[in-house]
Amino acid sequence: MKTIAILIFDGVMASSIFGPADLFNISNTLSKHIDPNQTADLFDVRFLSVDDKPVQAMAGVTIEPTILCKDIANIDVLLIGGYHYVNNQSLIEHLERVARFNQQLIAMYQNGTTICAFCTGSFTLAQAGLLDDRQATVSWWLAQFFGQRFPKVELAMDKLVVQSDLIWTAGATTAYASLCIKLVEKMVNHQLASQLSRIMLIDNNRVSQMPYMSVQTTVGHNDKVISDCQFWLQENLASPISVKGMSEYCAMSERTFIRRFKAAVGIPPGSYLQQLRVDAAKQLLANTSLALDTIVSKVGYDDVSAFRRLFTKLTQLTPRAYRVSFSAR
Repeated sequence: MKTIAILIFDGVMASSIFGPADLFNISNTLSKHIDPNQTADLFDVRFLSVDDKPVQAMAGVTIEPTILCKDIANIDVLLIGGYHYVNNQSLIEHLERVARFNQQLIAMYQNGTTICAFCTGSFTLAQAGLLDDRQATVSWWLAQFFGQRFPKVELAMDKLVVQSDLIWTAGATTAYASLCIKLVEKMVNHQLASQLSRIMLIDNNRVSQMPYMSVQTTVGHNDKVISDCQFWLQENLASPISVKGMSEYCAMSERTFIRRFKAAVGIPPGSYLQQLRVDAAKQLLANTSLALDTIVSKVGYDDVSAFRRLFTKLTQLTPRAYRVSFSAR
């Protein structure tokens, strides 16, 4: 039997705790249905707090630890879930509170424990240095902030789950489901993992965060001139816009504008405009029945083939596949 410990802390999202716990406990039940000779549980799910004290999860739920820090040598897999993100500062303060657990994380890894994180949990692993020079992923809308804070980590935002040796990371909140399915497959077998995914309606074909990404849902900055430019771009997507035109709108030289835009937003202005147009196309594909050539025109392109290639590159789905998957109609 494998001992699965889920790290709990004040402000943790309840779904980060009880969602994975349910999946592993349901796996115990399913395994006995698949093999009637299987009488013992496969997984023993425990809750571990950084100081052995109860915690207040999101929505005021109190969670008691069921395994103590002195027993971490008995843990086979540790899961670190998501903190209830309010803003960057609140996340930094949370990381400072759990930093005292860094040495235990390092010791667990050195002793052969598989350590997994999803959502903001990837920040906790990175803070302990366990993601340095590794490929990892994180909630897509925190990628810029993560990259600035932990430049030694190679972010793979095109992947939903990333495994590097004993370290696993997954994307935004509900990515824990995909992570747990992969862990069940690795620790038990494909049959149980497949049955679990069907019972729980978990799409095993969901392998990337890219279809969900939006350049408009990013961490804010304090550069008003660049913010005004971003708003102007949103209002004028159908018009021909160049980087030179953006710099003229901001009354800057092109070189200064590019440097300042990238410092504020995290990507060059040309790339930002491409992503903004793809975001607008995603909304039109999901919420209207407009033909693709009409949508392409509305977001400022005149070459349908070129836009289709760009859309597929940035979302990992063709426009048609995106409409099928996300259409509200």
